[in-house]
Amino acid sequence: MILDLHRPGRTTRLDRLAPGSVYLIAGRDGPDLALVVQREGRREALLLNRRHAVDGHLRVASEIAPEADVLALPGAVLAPSGALADVAHGVTAAPAALHLGDGRAYLRGRISDGRLATYDVGTGRASAIDPGDLPWARGWRVMVPEGRGVVTVYEAEPG
Repeated sequence: MILDLHRPGRTTRLDRLAPGSVYLIAGRDGPDLALVVQREGRREALLLNRRHAVDGHLRVASEIAPEADVLALPGAVLAPSGALADVAHGVTAAPAALHLGDGRAYLRGRISDGRLATYDVGTGRASAIDPGDLPWARGWRVMVPEGRGVVTVYEAEPG
């Protein structure tokens, strides 16, 4: 019996994706799910399935080649998972939490110099907003609509 694994999306080059785009790329031990982000004019990848070993924050990768082949996931949406009661308030957000406010969602990632950077999920652009004042969800998911009512869901595991 042959099992044909289905992955949604279309193959393209990374440099053809706009900030805010979600994609899959071959990683060290399986595919990496990433968001194209932009900070200080540089395009980077916020790895949605990789955590910093020390503190559990999402990792930001800047070493990915722009000509790399990726599987673009058009229409992907990040949303809290679990009960609405699981959305918390307060300045002590869990690492890799999805911050919600002003009709937007924000994620933070640890950049190469050790600082945390905040990104607007919809635009992929770095944001000066302080997510400490926003409600946040520790559990969240990436949902990718495929048509005919089919949706692929990637669940983020709390760090």
